[in-house]
This record gives sequence, structure tokens and C-alpha cells, in this order.
Amino acid sequence: MTGARIITLALLAVMGCHDSGSGKPIDAGTSSGSDEPMEWVGFHTEVPFVPADFHALASGLFGTDAQAGTFTSKEIYPGFTVSGSAETATPAQSRVTFAFNDGGKPRTLAIVPASFEIGTIFVQTIDVALAKMQADEAKAPGSGESWFIQYQVQSPMGGTMSFGVRAGTGVYTLVIDIQSPHTSLVVGSVGTPMNNTTNTPVDSIAGTVNFHLTKDDFDYFVDHAYGQGATGAQNFSDFALVPHTWLRLTVAPDVPDQLISVGFQVLLADGTTKIDLAKAPASIPAGDAFHALVDHNMETMLAQETATKGSSTPWSAPFFYNQPSGGGVVQVLAQGALGVFQIAYAVQSPLHPVVDVPFVAWKPVTLPSNPPTTCDQQGHQLAPQGTFNITFTASQVILNNPMGALTGTLYCSIYHATDVDVTGPKPGTISVQDFQVPSADLSGANPPTFVSNVVYAMACDVNPTTVEFGILDPQD
Repeated sequence: MTGARIITLALLAVMGCHDSGSGKPIDAGTSSGSDEPMEWVGFHTEVPFVPADFHALASGLFGTDAQAGTFTSKEIYPGFTVSGSAETATPAQSRVTFAFNDGGKPRTLAIVPASFEIGTIFVQTIDVALAKMQADEAKAPGSGESWFIQYQVQSPMGGTMSFGVRAGTGVYTLVIDIQSPHTSLVVGSVGTPMNNTTNTPVDSIAGTVNFHLTKDDFDYFVDHAYGQGATGAQNFSDFALVPHTWLRLTVAPDVPDQLISVGFQVLLADGTTKIDLAKAPASIPAGDAFHALVDHNMETMLAQETATKGSSTPWSAPFFYNQPSGGGVVQVLAQGALGVFQIAYAVQSPLHPVVDVPFVAWKPVTLPSNPPTTCDQQGHQLAPQGTFNITFTASQVILNNPMGALTGTLYCSIYHATDVDVTGPKPGTISVQDFQVPSADLSGANPPTFVSNVVYAMACDVNPTTVEFGILDPQD
């Protein structure tokens, strides 16, 4: 048997064991909108994919293929599968299930409702965005500006999903974020959904597109979005956000109210059909402050780089505005680092209500009942002194590890609890008893046992004790 160290508390005594084997030692060791305690389990992965594979996968989950009854199921990560299926409560949705391999059987982590209305827009958007980047990369490899677009679902009963695609310079990644339903930790309600009577299941699309600009480019762009250019019949109208020409920007000024309406549409593959994505108002004063702040940071960064190349301080400046009722969210993010200026538009469509799925409960777990703890429950007598009747076992972690026979001599010591800490016996302490268990076989049908000498300050005349060799020590 491989080496081991054990520290096991038993009433007022502590016992430690190790063995005479060689090899690796075995160590034994002992947001929901509510104030209630809650829990959830999540999963995140980012896997490369071929653009040609996207449409069939996504459309068969929540797009036109799924709407026509043709669903897909795909292992997107070793042992982790996403699959679509019909929603019996409404023909306007599908169900998307995320499951992982649990000992050869699928185990569900989350099931989310997905509307064909929003899911189809997401698929169409990714289709045109992928096509544009591939065309750009074919002309000039490495030239494509990056973007990240997600289809998001929040379901109190089924969980949350972000099914996203990230693209940049010809590299394409499927980005998956999953959470199980948020469940209560209140005694008597453990495992039940949180706030299922107040939270509304919704889906939406969120996306971020990036641009590298000069200071002059930025000044012109912002002036025609939030400044004088926007109010002088020079504002953007169906403006293609090059190189993301599939994303169109329209700015409509309302000078008397000091507001600018900023709207985004997706131009589909036919070149004429446009779909509204997000629209929100921004104020002219806030836009002016944003413009001035970014100009200041740009000038500072350029001056620092002119003085000493690579010395500039990284910075970022977000400008957020939204229209919660039917509009969506818009955020402009300006960033600078090492003399390079970048701006990103991050938008989110309005939250679209969906019909929720049945509650996805945790798989029931049955644990053995607690062993008896009092002397009379164990069939023994109260006594001021007694023996440790010790049984030595190995955890399933050890038993399932292909490390050879778990046999050898155990070398053990018993100490008073006050004489040890988490690292073992304190310096200068003396053990109550030292003993050996020769030819101990932890993998056999009958576990090795040992009865100690009589120890004072005990609870019972006989004190059953289990010493478990728990986990491998990866350092040896």
C-alpha cells in the first residue's frame, strides 16, 4: 500500500497512521433577487468550430429547422451535449437541453425555453456576420474586426443559457455559459426554484462589435452621433458600421428635448431585409461629456507614447444608455492601450417573454443514515475510560484509483486532541499509544481492525472508530 498520513479526531483523543509501502501517499482529510440563500451549478466552455457547421446546429436548436420539427443534438465538448426538442406548451418555442456524461448516462444540467422569434434572428445575424468576416479574411488574412454575439435565455424553472459566437481575425469560437435553475437553501424548501412566481422567463440577443479608430475618426463619428453633426442633417441613417456592414446604425435627433435616438438593425443575407435589434435614447449633454472624456484620454495616451513608446496608461470609458420598455440596451465602450485606440458597440435587444419549461429538479441523492452516536445506541456503557475499536477503510477515490494492491503495515499513534493541530502532533507532545497493524489490506472484503489500550477521559467503555484513507497526495 502506498504511504499515508491520517489525523482522526475521536472524543478527546487523536490518532494518526501511516504505512510502510512506497509510491504516492494517501491523505485522509476530514443572484435571484431575493434575500433568501440560494445555489446553482454552472458550466462554461469555449470551443473552436468551423463556420459552415454553425447554421445546422443553431437552427436545429431554436431556429427555422427546429420550428419545422427537425432538431439537432451535438456533443460540443467531451461528454457535454446540447440538444433541441419540441415544446409542448406552445408551438412558438423549443426546449434546449444541456446534459453531461455521468458515468455513461446523461445527466441534465439545464433545460431552457427558446423562442423561434428571437432564436431565428440570432441565427440570421450570426450567418451574415460569419459570411462577412470570411469574405474579409479571404481578401486580407488577419484583417477582420472582432465581434461577439450571444443568444441569452433566463428561465427560473429551467436555468440560464448564453449560446454565443466569438469571431476575430478568422478564428471562430462557440462560447457556452450555462447555469442550473437557482434553487432555495431555506430549510424545508431546499431544491425548489427561487422566485418562480415573480421572475419572468425571457430571451434576448446581445452583441459586441469592435473597431480600431484614430482620434480623428472618433471625433467625426461621435459628432455625427451625439453632437452638432447629428442636428445638422448630417446624422447617420442606415449607416453601415464598416467592416461590420451587416449592422446598420440610424441616429434621429430630438434637439428640443436634448435627446438622440440611436437604433441598430441587422441587414440579412438577401441585402434588403432589415431586422430591428436595439434602440435607445441618449442625451446630447451626456454624449458631449463622453466625447470630451475620450478626447482627453486619447490626447494623454498619445502624449505618453510620444515621450516613451509603450509607457501609456491603459484606460476605458463606457457610455451606457437604455430603453427598458421595448427598446433595449446600448453601450459604447472606448478603450486605449499602448497608443492603440479601440471602440466597441455593445447592444442588447429588448427582453422577450417566453413560456417557461417545467422545473428541472436535481437528481435525488440517497445517503446512508448517520451511525448511532451515543453509548446506549451503540450497545455499550457510559464509562470514564475505554478502548478505541478501530476499523481501517479507504474511500472510493482510493479504491477506484488504479494504483495496485492497498496492502502494507500501518504505523499509528493516538494523541490527546489538545496535542495536535491540522499538521499533526505538536512539537514535544507524547502519544497515548503507538501501534502497528501488519499486513493490512484496505481493498479486501474484510477491513483491518485494531483495539487500543484502555484510554482515560472517554465517553464509553467501547468506542467504535473508523479511520479512512481519503485522497491521493499529488505531491509525492
